[in-house]
Amino acid sequence: MVATKPETLMREAIAAARAGDKTRTRELMQQVTELEPRNHLAWLWRANSAESPEESLDCLRNAIAINPGHEASKNALPDALVRVAANCTNDRPKGKRLLMEATTLAPRHEMAWLWRAGLADTPDEAIKHLRTVLSINPNNTKAQAGLAKYAAQGITEWQCPICEAKAATVQTTCPHCRCLLSADNPAAFDQPRELDRVFVEAAARKLYAGTREQPNATSAYHLGIAYLNMGFYDEGLRCIQAAARMPGAAARWTGQIDKLTRHLAQLAKQAAVVATTPPASRSKPLVLVVDDSATIRKLVSVTLSGAGYEVLEADSGETAITQIRDHGIPGMMVLDVNMPGMDGFALCKLIRSNPDTAKTPVVFLTGKDGLLNKLRGQWAGASEYLTKPFDPRKLLATIGKLLPQATRTT
Repeated sequence: MVATKPETLMREAIAAARAGDKTRTRELMQQVTELEPRNHLAWLWRANSAESPEESLDCLRNAIAINPGHEASKNALPDALVRVAANCTNDRPKGKRLLMEATTLAPRHEMAWLWRAGLADTPDEAIKHLRTVLSINPNNTKAQAGLAKYAAQGITEWQCPICEAKAATVQTTCPHCRCLLSADNPAAFDQPRELDRVFVEAAARKLYAGTREQPNATSAYHLGIAYLNMGFYDEGLRCIQAAARMPGAAARWTGQIDKLTRHLAQLAKQAAVVATTPPASRSKPLVLVVDDSATIRKLVSVTLSGAGYEVLEADSGETAITQIRDHGIPGMMVLDVNMPGMDGFALCKLIRSNPDTAKTPVVFLTGKDGLLNKLRGQWAGASEYLTKPFDPRKLLATIGKLLPQATRTT
């Protein structure tokens, strides 16, 4: 009888929920979680019947901690974060942290970006977030009104050619989208920066549409600069080369093209790594995990090590190249997409350009789940594409499917 009590309580609680009795549902689900602390469905029901947004968020986090792969829990988390942040008017730092987490989990969460604009510390930061809202939904009237208010308050003389944000003085790096605005120093695009990739991708799409409708040298050049900032070096070089051939091209672009060409040749040499220890000679299959988040690297490493894999870690594309050079070609690679400097797409293209690593399976593990990013992953040569927070079982199943083939053919 005791063993079945949680099940009985669950049935009663679900019946109460269907009857609209949230108080009774909450009381019963609380009893269930006391009896079965790792019942993730009970925690999820508690989140849905909670008395406050804070309680709901705590219950939801418990559900995800118990079952990280549960889609309903993961999908509900960004909304829960926004609801709690909306109550943080007296604790702005907490509200900003929650909203940053929400936009990291759901980069196109319109309401989260709107609230981030409301809690911004400076007008520049607010304008940046409002423009992100409009890149997601051009018809958002609150974002439109917010931008109009800021435009009426200040006189701005400079406008970013990438994201169109404005400032009082000329900038070499946009304070809003964080893009470098010149190709005079190509190596600068490799350095870590806090690039707002969602924002820049939206700006690049707008630039691309503009160049299709009304081609001109300036727009083509700025599209190339946007590509370089996102790590798409080949595409960026081609755009700037096209811009240099158009009427109105700036003379300095020719020198930039020469510098870019030499820099890309140097990056290609970096990709030509010579392995010292092929995977076939190892007692365990070797996986290289590349992510700028130490937490994600640790979670993936623990998951794979527990399943019998040998794991190497790298916090950037540059470090990954060094790891391959020092430790040999891995059986496969797990790459984050959005990394400072050389991102996952650029690293994957380098791996594919070298004959020794061209057939190494690559799995993209990223918080981005859009069709465009999946297509880019395929173009770069990815074997599979998984999203964060990752499901350990799905990750192991994917790697188990790809790695045996890689080790047999090495």
